[in-house]
Amino acid sequence: MQAVTPRTTSAKGRAPVQIPDLLSILTRLKPALIADLDKPQLAALVAEAALVHIRRPRDILRQGEPADWIYLIIKGRIEVNYLDINGNRVMAHLAVPGEVLGEVEQFSGRTCAASCTTLPDTTVMLLDAAMILRHVPADLLMRNFAKIFHDRLTRDNRQHSVAMFYAAEDRIRINLLTMTSAESPQIQLSQTDLAAIAGCSRQTVNKTLSQLRAEGIVEMGRGEIRVLDRARLKSARPGCDQVLPDEGFARIPDAAMPIVVMPKA
Repeated sequence: MQAVTPRTTSAKGRAPVQIPDLLSILTRLKPALIADLDKPQLAALVAEAALVHIRRPRDILRQGEPADWIYLIIKGRIEVNYLDINGNRVMAHLAVPGEVLGEVEQFSGRTCAASCTTLPDTTVMLLDAAMILRHVPADLLMRNFAKIFHDRLTRDNRQHSVAMFYAAEDRIRINLLTMTSAESPQIQLSQTDLAAIAGCSRQTVNKTLSQLRAEGIVEMGRGEIRVLDRARLKSARPGCDQVLPDEGFARIPDAAMPIVVMPKA
């Protein structure tokens, strides 16, 4: 990939991008990596970055290979997949707008820990470590990285708990709740991919979704699932615990201490 101007990118396999107010979009998304930048700093970073729209699924990071870019998701979603030594594929995460991918590899110099594949019609901002260091103060960058790692630790702990203590049907419901929200109730996801995320068979996914659809809780289209009733999706099945995902990432975080009053090393 070649870095180009942020608002119009045209290259093989990519479509031109026209976004009228990228700064407003970034302010709304609050990407953790560049959180708390003032407007002049954010504008300077945006002016240097590249913006790319990817129409079809594309591998942007490959497990075991270097990360050429840091990808900040503006629109769409990106699958994070891990392949073990025996060729077993696990979908570890489905990244959404505001999340970044490849930043750990860029700053550490290590190869990618997983592969990342865009879903159709995904828009990303291309950054690299040098750009970030030029525009994000060191103290702020360290705090932002700490927030990212804390969110990922929380997510991993929740996923371990779900995998160990919940039945397959509940894992499906939990993942549907986690990957959608009241504001964005629809997800582009195949039943095969949902089975990979939930750690169960496609037949179990088909059976569970059919039951949820019959109850009016979800509706399904071609490669899409829409949650119609989040409250009922959370409610307990007979003899089971209530399905309550960790929605901490969706809430507004508590205000952090200003950099100037944070303890100094």
